[in-house]
Amino acid sequence: MANFRKSFNFRNGVQVDEDNFIVNSVGLVGIGTSVPTESLDIRGSLKVVGVATIQDAFIGVATVQNKLEVGITSFSSGIITAKTGIVTYYGDARYLQGMPTSQWVDIDVGLGYTSIYAAGNVGVGTLDPRFTFQVGGNNDVSNFSRGVGISDVGDVKIAGIATITKIYGYGIGVTGLNAGDAIATGTLSNDRLPSNINKPTGIVTVSSVTASGNITAGNFNGPLTGTASTAQSLTGTPDITVGVVSATNITASNINATGIITASKLVADSIEVPNTGITTVSQLLHVGTDGTAFTALSSGRIGVGTPLPTSEIQVRKASGSLVEVISDSGEARISVGQSVGAGKSTGVIRFGNSAHDLDIINNDNEGDINFLLNGNGSAGTGKFSWQDGNSFTEVMSLNANGNFSVLGVTTLASAGGITTTGNDLYVGNDLYVNGSISGTITLPSIINSNVSVNSGISTFTTINVTNLGLGTDSPLSALDAQSATGLFGSIGIGTTTSSNNKLVVEGGLAQFVSVGVGTTSLYNDPNGGNAGNVQIHNTTLSVHSGSLVVDDSPTSSIGFGTFTPRSVADFGIVGSAATTGFMILPTLTDTQRGNLAYEIEGAIIFNATTKKFQGYTGTVWVDLH
Repeated sequence: MANFRKSFNFRNGVQVDEDNFIVNSVGLVGIGTSVPTESLDIRGSLKVVGVATIQDAFIGVATVQNKLEVGITSFSSGIITAKTGIVTYYGDARYLQGMPTSQWVDIDVGLGYTSIYAAGNVGVGTLDPRFTFQVGGNNDVSNFSRGVGISDVGDVKIAGIATITKIYGYGIGVTGLNAGDAIATGTLSNDRLPSNINKPTGIVTVSSVTASGNITAGNFNGPLTGTASTAQSLTGTPDITVGVVSATNITASNINATGIITASKLVADSIEVPNTGITTVSQLLHVGTDGTAFTALSSGRIGVGTPLPTSEIQVRKASGSLVEVISDSGEARISVGQSVGAGKSTGVIRFGNSAHDLDIINNDNEGDINFLLNGNGSAGTGKFSWQDGNSFTEVMSLNANGNFSVLGVTTLASAGGITTTGNDLYVGNDLYVNGSISGTITLPSIINSNVSVNSGISTFTTINVTNLGLGTDSPLSALDAQSATGLFGSIGIGTTTSSNNKLVVEGGLAQFVSVGVGTTSLYNDPNGGNAGNVQIHNTTLSVHSGSLVVDDSPTSSIGFGTFTPRSVADFGIVGSAATTGFMILPTLTDTQRGNLAYEIEGAIIFNATTKKFQGYTGTVWVDLH
């Protein structure tokens, strides 16, 4: 082929045969294809002799015969294999899978299982194993702790507790053995025991002892099961006489003690202790079947009729319990309190200090005597009742609500105070009632003096009368003050709620023929017209946060200087107000007019910005002049 030393410029591309080589109009080069889709699109094998620099490469199958050097290789998926040779990886391999078993090698193939081997020590729970196989522990073999180490010669070091079901082997190295912990089951045969067991310490328990001669014990400590020959006479139910008996448990039909009996538990049908003897029971004393007659506990509680008293002294019977304190002469007393011998800080119930009298006494000169109803803290219906024991008639009572009743007293006390006779109540001195008096009180028809005689004014907190007249003795209604003048701080009509307002009408409705404010007499129209039923004199009518509304009836109007307005709003008669006889329209600036909440057709203002009267047509504001 001829050589051309000239540059060629193909505007619309160049093509050699159909698909051998083509450069299209957009600059795509195709080899083996007539429709290239990339800048260089090769359909077939590519051979590069030299250095190829590729920014991004997408390769289906790549075969490198000699050497491939890359910077960073990223594999999204797939498998990397080598047909021959070894694939070597460098780095920490943190993202590779299967690495934990890559160091293990099968060294025994064909036995039906896989044998693996590791050249170095293996550690579990430790980063620095010093044994061939080590679980936990430290790296100090001479002072090994908190782990298990197994060497390659069979030695095992356990720094902890080893729980083993069975042990086999030679135990010459065992120098100490705690039989109580180590030997729990099994039997030692006789040929394993020595011929002479000399001075064992502790307790030796045997089911039987057989000896051809005597058994001599120079110093025998501990229990011995069996019956000694000298105690054969104590079997059965013999009588035993001793000086001092000290035992944990004594059971006998009859105990007659002249000395001291000390026992934790004593059970007997009867116990006789002379005056010179002392019986000390440290835990429990029962009299009767299981203590149902009398019980004394080590806690200091005593029970009669109960084996388990729940208080210091408890008497319990199925019915009809009675506790008696009897004195054949003199006083019989029961003392409760905080001092011994019915001292100052005590209370006493006594009988016999005076003949036939029962006294309830508080010996403390700073204390009270309190009688309580409903002492458990809940409401009840009980009462204090005083009765005649002969007829069991109640003569006086006081209930929990404080109501006091005296009945059946026929003798009038002469010393004054409060007494009753029949249905009448006599008060010998002043009567003070802190609450209300219920019922009917009959008073004279006319009370000529003040109710409170200490001053000239009678003061009542509450008074209930049918008709009350002020300035008249013939009231025409419940309150008749038509001929008198009254002063009131406030008045409430139709309401039970007090208020700081001067006049409160419940429901908001009050009917007045005429109302005058700031005057003692209403003004009259000299022309005979209606001067107004509501009049305000020498003061101002103010409306705050509200509206002054006149309805749209044909006769509704507002007038100034006239009692008969000629229009809806009549300001034509100025009268004595001629010096100020003008009307001022609402004055707004342009800004204020623009801030109006709404605009209504027909509205008129004075614009302080333009100094013009303006009206609103429904769409715009226009000047009126």
